[in-house]
Amino acid sequence: MNRTKRISILLVPALFLLITLACSPVVTVVVTATPSPAAIVSAATDTPVPEPTGCTLDAFLVADVTVPDNIEFAPGTAFTKTWQVRNSSTCPWEAGTKLVFVSGERMGGPTMVDLPPLPPGDQTDVSVNLTAPATPGTYKGNWQFLTPDGTLFGPVIYVQIVVSAPSATATPIPPTQMPTATATLTPFPPAGLAILSFTVDAQDLPPAGKRLTFHWRTIGATSAGIWSLTQMRFPTYWEATPPSEGSLTVDVLSTNYRDPTMTLVAKDAAGNEVQASVEVPWACQYSYFFSTDERACPAYEASTTWAGEQPFEHGRMIWLQEVRSESTVYSGIIIVLYADGRCEKYQDTWTEGEPESDPTIVPPAGLYQPIRGFGKLWRTNTAVRDRLGWAIAPEQGFTTQWQMQVAESLGVPFFVRRLDGKVIRATGWDVEVGTWQEVP
Repeated sequence: MNRTKRISILLVPALFLLITLACSPVVTVVVTATPSPAAIVSAATDTPVPEPTGCTLDAFLVADVTVPDNIEFAPGTAFTKTWQVRNSSTCPWEAGTKLVFVSGERMGGPTMVDLPPLPPGDQTDVSVNLTAPATPGTYKGNWQFLTPDGTLFGPVIYVQIVVSAPSATATPIPPTQMPTATATLTPFPPAGLAILSFTVDAQDLPPAGKRLTFHWRTIGATSAGIWSLTQMRFPTYWEATPPSEGSLTVDVLSTNYRDPTMTLVAKDAAGNEVQASVEVPWACQYSYFFSTDERACPAYEASTTWAGEQPFEHGRMIWLQEVRSESTVYSGIIIVLYADGRCEKYQDTWTEGEPESDPTIVPPAGLYQPIRGFGKLWRTNTAVRDRLGWAIAPEQGFTTQWQMQVAESLGVPFFVRRLDGKVIRATGWDVEVGTWQEVP
């Protein structure tokens, strides 16, 4: 929109064993020499099948039904965390959609729980049974939505509790916590199969990579491998050879997720398996322009730009003068945020010299006809006009920030700060239609 003065944004390894052996990750690893057994790096080579373009996947947290943030529990207390969530996608959630644990403290809970098939706009409750850790402190577990084909989507939702110190007269409670996520052994072994140790040494590899050296010792394993969650749609996999004891050094050039998890999976001859996970401290290459617990990294630095915003009866429009993603420049973008959570992106086609408004369109008292770029889109696109209604205040200019988030499928997420200072997360920058919600 042209203006006369606008001075110039833990892992579920078993699941991925099933869905990704035939899928090729973007190869970002270089195997280096190791001091003992020779390392074997494996990656499948089939080309992933592109997703259909007709659906933008998303979810919305409606409410924390149980266990509000920072509620206190005695050590070892069993509890159930329930969230109410909405399908804010443009298509139904299919059978097999799940909520999966992705990072933090699992608190003895499952690695995933099933979600029911859910049409767009419908809501459901989802619960996980957890146990307060044995050691006093604050614990937080992060969960995210997963499609049947292994695509993570939607926001990260979490449970955060405070474990209080037992009183002097309290009856001691045996420890029931799961090991911490920073070095988590999660064995459920049959007799004779166990992971004795699994560690990762990480060294910085500029500009955004890490040199990772894995060390492992097992008993009863006939095969072993390591899964890396630097990317989740197609996780990287390395053979751990020999499975009994060894080391492996790899160079990983980047991560799509902050503090990614590395998981060793060991199997015996009967197919039984045990797992051990380590969360590698690893900051995103770029920082968000706002405070957030988002685990997915920004794709690029934030852009600061002149903007315009106008509220409507059923939503708002935001105009961005110019934003950038690496070498790509987007100029004159209009984002339409509908009150029902739908988002659309349009190119501003109004130019100086064109009529700013239509004098034959007379708004009701107290309402406004939008002008210039907002007005042209509103007048020429009846769907936008019918869904938004009349403007309820004049357009205002301001300086804002915009930033794109890393994405592993269609429906690229992005963030933008509104005139009121609130940050919104929207999806669909690449496909021009998606959903939006305020960042807590």
